[in-house]
Amino acid sequence: MKMLFYIFLISYSTNIFSQNTLFNFYNDEGAQITRKEFYEKRDHYETYPMYFENDSIKFGVLFDREKYGVLKDSTFQSLKNYLNTFYPSKINPKDIIVINFLTGIPINELSKKDKSSWDIFHRDYLKKLNKITDISHFWISSLEKEKLKYFHSEKVDWKKDEDNFIKRLFFPHETTYGYYIIINPKGKYYYSLGEYGKNNVWSKTRLMKS
Repeated sequence: MKMLFYIFLISYSTNIFSQNTLFNFYNDEGAQITRKEFYEKRDHYETYPMYFENDSIKFGVLFDREKYGVLKDSTFQSLKNYLNTFYPSKINPKDIIVINFLTGIPINELSKKDKSSWDIFHRDYLKKLNKITDISHFWISSLEKEKLKYFHSEKVDWKKDEDNFIKRLFFPHETTYGYYIIINPKGKYYYSLGEYGKNNVWSKTRLMKS
């Protein structure tokens, strides 16, 4: 049921509705829930609310903000092959892969002249991350690098997710500020949707290392 539900969602665009709009509500498993359940849970850290519509259907979905899973061997190899196209040095089989994936940026932030103060751009972010374990790290976005000046594109080597490979594999919908993904050498993965900080990445990398 869950797979069919995700396929159903992909055909719809994301929108924000007022609480007065009548539409259906679902949880991450595709089961329908009440309006009350939706609004009671939508502001909890554990959930990430999203809204969809077409000409006849409007509904809200509460996705789990955090998710663990395991990639099939063939899928994991395809992912590594894709990531290896970004850099000449190949991913070491013993490395933990960490991806900062950026998408769903508010329009006003794309044109700002100053720079983001988001702490994943601090100098110690990658330095400390690489001290935790052997890391293959990637900065990837669904946007062109030229549009990411606010996100330090002059020093961050953002790569474009040209074929939406990362989005299709992990989470196909537009989330504010995207998400980060950690994958261990056996293909076990973790991701967290929406805003996060460097401490989140460090702590989850330690967890995936063990």
